[in-house]
This record gives sequence, C-alpha cells and structure tokens, in this order.
Amino acid sequence: MDFIDSHAHLTDPAFDPDRDELITRVLAQANICKSVEIGCAPDEWQPTLDLTAKYPHLIVPVLGVHPEYAAQFTPEQRAVYQQFLTDKRVAAVGEVGLDYTCLEKANKDLQHALFEQMILCANTAQLPLVLHVRRVAEDYAAYDDTFACLARLWKQNAPRAHSGVLHCFCARYEEAKRALDKGMLLGINGCFTYKKNEYIREAVKKVGPQYLMLETDCPYLSPQGKRGTRNDPSNIPLIAQYVADYLNMPLEKLAEQTLVNTKELYGLA
Repeated sequence: MDFIDSHAHLTDPAFDPDRDELITRVLAQANICKSVEIGCAPDEWQPTLDLTAKYPHLIVPVLGVHPEYAAQFTPEQRAVYQQFLTDKRVAAVGEVGLDYTCLEKANKDLQHALFEQMILCANTAQLPLVLHVRRVAEDYAAYDDTFACLARLWKQNAPRAHSGVLHCFCARYEEAKRALDKGMLLGINGCFTYKKNEYIREAVKKVGPQYLMLETDCPYLSPQGKRGTRNDPSNIPLIAQYVADYLNMPLEKLAEQTLVNTKELYGLA
C-alpha cells in the first residue's frame, strides 16, 4: 500500500538537520513512494529542482509564487519563471492564489496581479494549478475572488485527467463544489484531523474519495496527536487513516484512490 505526499516543503530550513535521512529512509518506512516538492518563492525554484535531481524517483517539483511573496515577483522574473516551467520535470504551477490573512505583506492588488500572471503562465505551459486560498474568519471573499479570476483567465487546458487541486482544503461544501466544477481535486491534510474542523469533514464526506489527494504541507500542520511537532511526509498514513475512518471505508481503498488521483493530476507513471 503506497502513498504520495502531494504537497510538501522539504527544502524548508526545518529539514536541514536530517533531510537526506528523511528522504532515503523514513519515507520508505512509511510507504511514501513520492513527495511533491512545492517551490513557492523565487529563491526556492532552483533548490526545488536541485532536490529533484538528487532524488529523481522520489521528488516531484512544482513551482510558483505563493501570494505572501507577491512583492518578490518582479517583471524581470516572469521570463526567468517561464524558463523554469519549460523543464519537463515540473508537474504544475503552484502554490498560487489569494491569501487574505497576509495583506500586510502583499495587498489585494499585488496578490491579484501575481495570481493573474501565474494563471497565464500555467496556460502557456499547459500545466495544472495548485491553488492556495486562505480566508479571514468566516469571510469567504478570497474564494469568491479566486474563482472569479479563474473564470476570467484560466483556460483549463492541461492535458491531464484533472485541472488542478485546491490545496489545504479548509472550507465548506460550497467551495469544494466550485473547485470540483473546475475539474479540481481537494488536498486533504492535518487540518482534516483537528477537532474543531467538523465542517471540513462534512464537506469531504459529501465530495467522496474520488476527488481527494493526501498532503502534509510539511513542515506545517501536523495532524492531531502530533500538533506542535514538525510535520513530514511520514504522517501521510496517519492522515489517511483519519480520512478512511470518517468516510467509513477501508484504508487500502482510500490509499489506492488517492494514489491514482495524484498520479493523474501530476502526470506521474
């Protein structure tokens, strides 16, 4: 029974002390056959590809600019970024989107301008999107604005079974349905396991396993029981067990379905 961590940040300094041991030993012990590495700032693009080159059978690269770093994406960098996207190893554009919790670092105008550029780059490269959408409290405007921008600009022309993923799904069924209507999957991580997040679990139950992927977003968002510790891809089986139990289905079936979904999205053999 194999798993893929569909969203990780193993180039983060939190992994400097033991990154190689984690990738070569710990992942195998947890039956993690691949980990998708997200390079979501300009200074992370090359390190992400370097890690891919070091572990070509384990690491899958995705490159983009997180909305928090919108101010770092200068006009000169667009050509540089587009050149990175010509690398056939790059599986998607991400994580990109709108995050209204970090407006002091990047205001809405900056975020919208960046998101539009990321969508256009994905259109040109014919790659799926890894979406990051984060709201403020119960205000879902970030989702409304995200889907409006997608409707206006996104061609959804990636030649794959799925057009993208709503990473770190932490919303209602309404938002899940809008993502599914765009051909997207939902990225399920430790947030699913937190006691207060029944609304997430209810939405996922309505969606069903055929539209799910498993992720850690490590080193962040450790699952229930490990909160306060560094997250890593070896926690995927634990997250999967939470999901399988809630959906009242065998773990093996969930593992199989999410593995297929992730491979289809990222174009993996």
